[in-house]
Amino acid sequence: MKKSHTKTLSLGSALLFAASLMLAACSSSPSEDELRQLGQLKDELASLERQVSQIEQQKSALEKEIAEKNAKLKDCADDQATVRQRLGK
Repeated sequence: MKKSHTKTLSLGSALLFAASLMLAACSSSPSEDELRQLGQLKDELASLERQVSQIEQQKSALEKEIAEKNAKLKDCADDQATVRQRLGK
């Protein structure tokens, strides 16, 4: 899951970098259209970074929930083993 978000973030960064190179290589000053495109790319990159952050928070919450359920499951298994042991004696 993290790899796909890292790829998305990398793609956004690459697009921003490519746009910067185009601006620097083509002329001494960017045109209105180039500035607009750069602004859009920056907005898109910021949006992707927010999405990555939100998804990482969701992942963390899910991992915590899994750990809690695994702990509960272990407690139940321990209780079950204790009951079986006492019934067997």
